Amino acid sequence: MSEEFVFNILVLLVSAIILGEVFKRIKLPAMVGHLLAGVIIGPTLLGIVHIDDSFLVFIDLAVFFLMFLAGLELHPEEIKKAGKRGIVLSLLAFSIPFLATYGLMDALGQPMITSMFVSLTLAITAVPVSAVVLMEFKLLKSKLGTTVMTAGIINDILSLVILAIILQMAVNGTDSASPEESLDMMKVALSTAKIAAFVGGIFLVDYLLNRFSRQVPRKLIPIFSKLKTRESGFAILLIVTFGISLLAEMAGLHFIIGTFFAGLIIYRKIIGKEHFETINDVYSKITFGFFSPIFFAFIGTELHAQSLSGSIPLFLMLLAVAIAGKVGGGFLGAKIVGFSTQKSKVIGYLMNSRGMVELVIAVIGLEAGIIDETMFSIIVAVGFITTILAPIMSRVSIKHSKESFS
Repeated sequence: MSEEFVFNILVLLVSAIILGEVFKRIKLPAMVGHLLAGVIIGPTLLGIVHIDDSFLVFIDLAVFFLMFLAGLELHPEEIKKAGKRGIVLSLLAFSIPFLATYGLMDALGQPMITSMFVSLTLAITAVPVSAVVLMEFKLLKSKLGTTVMTAGIINDILSLVILAIILQMAVNGTDSASPEESLDMMKVALSTAKIAAFVGGIFLVDYLLNRFSRQVPRKLIPIFSKLKTRESGFAILLIVTFGISLLAEMAGLHFIIGTFFAGLIIYRKIIGKEHFETINDVYSKITFGFFSPIFFAFIGTELHAQSLSGSIPLFLMLLAVAIAGKVGGGFLGAKIVGFSTQKSKVIGYLMNSRGMVELVIAVIGLEAGIIDETMFSIIVAVGFITTILAPIMSRVSIKHSKESFS
């Protein structure tokens, strides 16, 4: 472990905790303070922290813990109940900003492949961000919370399928051929089938656990009871979760999808209430006391405001379309599935957050030559601003509402 790595961790954590406390005291989410801490110590202002590729492994670990804890807090039955609502919400919250951004990019004369890629990045919802906001507001297990999480997961799966299509079009040269000629439909079908098999497999495991709900706990609870230290139970769940996350990667999904589902199928009845609460407590303290502040501070460091100086008009247009499309799509989807106007506003605000998946996809596009450095900076800046707006707008809307959100 290098001196620079330890220094980065220390500075990110200290600054994030301090600003997080400040923002909590002024009745704003701590996450906003964590994000701004990254901006202050990053290249935009002080330039104290310089993140290299080796640090991204640590950030992946932070996302791993965030998504596992979010899954652990929910129950598969809650996700199933939100299934239809989540699908409708996801489709509208994804397609409206995607089509609006594509229309703008096309009107500005951008290449089709670039337009599609930028539209994809701005149509994504950051599931880890939504999870943290919902947990902070104590809404994760509510009807609103499960719908947002379900929609976010579907949104991420859909975005990764579309990313695979865009990358194939880029490799085969869309500019010199029609989109149909640029796509290998067998590869697309295979990729989609692998994703469907993984998701189907998760729900099959959940079905079997419920089908044998009496036998499974009888076998598992004694195993956890015989463990001499709670760290062993913690390690066993980590091993299972890493395994499921690896299967998700092999299926062509981002590992966070597998991590979330792993947490989802590990619930109280399976390993026993006492063991579950002990392990959940350990995960919660590690995640919110260490990984979460560093993760959001890292997102702040990714903002390079100076690189936007020559493209402010394009940035402002894309930001406006991204916010209007995502909030509008989320609001419309929530209204269609039966939420009140006030709750639909909150859902629209929560769906507007971007984050880690958007950054990962943006980096892929940059390395593949689909977007340039300027467009990459714009995508990151839009992601940063929408990630800050999501908890602030949600909190304001909840605070001024007379409805119960629980």
